[in-house]
Amino acid sequence: MSKPPLFTTTVCVFFIVVSLVLVPGCITTPRGSEGTTPVITLPTVTASPAATIQSDISAGNLQLAGNVYGLSSDPLQGIDTIMFTLGLPAHASGVDLTRMVIVFSAEGRAPVTLTRGTRESTRVFTTTMGGNTVTELHTDEEVDVSFRVKAVPGGTSLNIDIRPPDRAALIISRIVPLVISSWNVL
Repeated sequence: MSKPPLFTTTVCVFFIVVSLVLVPGCITTPRGSEGTTPVITLPTVTASPAATIQSDISAGNLQLAGNVYGLSSDPLQGIDTIMFTLGLPAHASGVDLTRMVIVFSAEGRAPVTLTRGTRESTRVFTTTMGGNTVTELHTDEEVDVSFRVKAVPGGTSLNIDIRPPDRAALIISRIVPLVISSWNVL
């Protein structure tokens, strides 16, 4: 059984039209507003050497795992407790938290050095995992850090300088929200 010549011609014309309309639209670059092809230039990147405290890169540095929170027992006074979670990158060696130091500073105040302890105060920070006190942080673990501060009012800039032994410091800079509630994301 043979197809009528009109059917064959129609199919051929269809394929020609499709190839003339769709193929160029799929492979050409859209034109700019002046009829020119837009040119996208990428900024040049200059590599600068990163400062490291250690020569063993496999040890890994502390990383912030989530938000930094400022708690307030009296929102009219400001935040009085800082909380955050720390972790380590994959294949990093453990961190002795008993030798870690945190330096807390707020705008207009002298820096305060905190050491690890078992009870929160304005001179001591605590490290817990699942509510239990821990003294060491290993890969694939996260430790919750908490410490008290003299009330920091809204709109104040603060820095948390975490200094673990034998690796680079982690510096966290935040601003206290202008409107303070009991639980604040910094």
